[in-house]
Amino acid sequence: MDTNAHIPLQRTTPIPSKKNEPEEYIRTFEKDMATLKKGGVPDLTLFIKDTPTPSKESFDRELPIIPIQTPLSIQPKIKISTPPPPQAPLPVLRPKPAPLLKPEPPRIPPPPPPVEPLETYANDFSDKMKETHASTATVLAAEQDSLKQTPQKMAPQESSHTNISYIIAGVIFLIAGIVGAYVAYTYYEILSVPIILAPHISAPIFFDESEQVSGEGTVLLQAIEESISRPIASGAVRLLSSASTTTTDSIFSLLHTPAPDILLRNTQAAGSMAGVVFTGGGQENDVQSPFFILSVSSYSGTFSGMLSWETAMPRDLGALFPAYSFSSSTTPISNKQPGFRDEVISNHDVRIYRDATGRGILLYGYWNQRTLILARDPLAFNEIVQRLATSRAQY
Repeated sequence: MDTNAHIPLQRTTPIPSKKNEPEEYIRTFEKDMATLKKGGVPDLTLFIKDTPTPSKESFDRELPIIPIQTPLSIQPKIKISTPPPPQAPLPVLRPKPAPLLKPEPPRIPPPPPPVEPLETYANDFSDKMKETHASTATVLAAEQDSLKQTPQKMAPQESSHTNISYIIAGVIFLIAGIVGAYVAYTYYEILSVPIILAPHISAPIFFDESEQVSGEGTVLLQAIEESISRPIASGAVRLLSSASTTTTDSIFSLLHTPAPDILLRNTQAAGSMAGVVFTGGGQENDVQSPFFILSVSSYSGTFSGMLSWETAMPRDLGALFPAYSFSSSTTPISNKQPGFRDEVISNHDVRIYRDATGRGILLYGYWNQRTLILARDPLAFNEIVQRLATSRAQY
């Protein structure tokens, strides 16, 4: 609570009188320009109002007592929200109906113009006769006179030479057409003939020439003997192929030799081969000889079959691998009995049948467990092994 409410306050600053106030200096741009034109310098200092010094009387004079005003209690105004006045609905504009048109009477089209009659030669002729007052006899006489005056043109007679030339030209064109049709038909027949490709002969080794043999059994054996008698180059190989060879029968099987059944069952036509080789070693047994390459499916089965066949093999295959003849001057080199022996040729184990003189007549050996070779002597076996190694290296 304020304790100095009833203490009179004295005014310390006297209220200046309006009469003693100095005039305010107003500086304008026009006054400065006028001063400059007159050759003067405008006064740039501002007049500051002098504050009068308070006098003693102002301190001695008592100030009036100002009553204390009690503060008014301000009550908060309560805002009452009044709903907005309802808006009147906008008038709906309705389209005015179009005025009814008065029905107009249908327009009647004007009648079409009359059709003019067609002008014909008969009408014109009759009109002309009426104008000239001519009769039928007069008209006929005039027509006869006009025919006598008009010269008739004679048609030129065609020359007989021209007709002959046309006939000759037609015959020539006809013959040319027939010849062209025949040539075209012949050319079409040539193109339509199916091209028969030569059968591709597959062999396990590369060969220098080939020959086709036919038949089975004895007939096929005679064909192979005839091929052996025909000479080939030294160190060359001739392939023997049969037209009747199928996927299940090889040439060796078609010979119908008394070979063991286990050997024939395990021999496959694919990969097998029959041929003639000429080693040309310059020895006494230097002759062309047959050979067989058999693709087998079982090494143990075929090897056991070959072992069991050794006793009869030289006799059964004697037509293809005959024994050497002995002369009266020839003496045996060895006293050993003829038979099969184990030998190594080109790092391969073979079974070779040698006669009493020690010459090889027939041998067989395996290049691998799937390839069995039958040959005349070690030179032929060595040539076949080298070609097998070369053929496998190419693949």
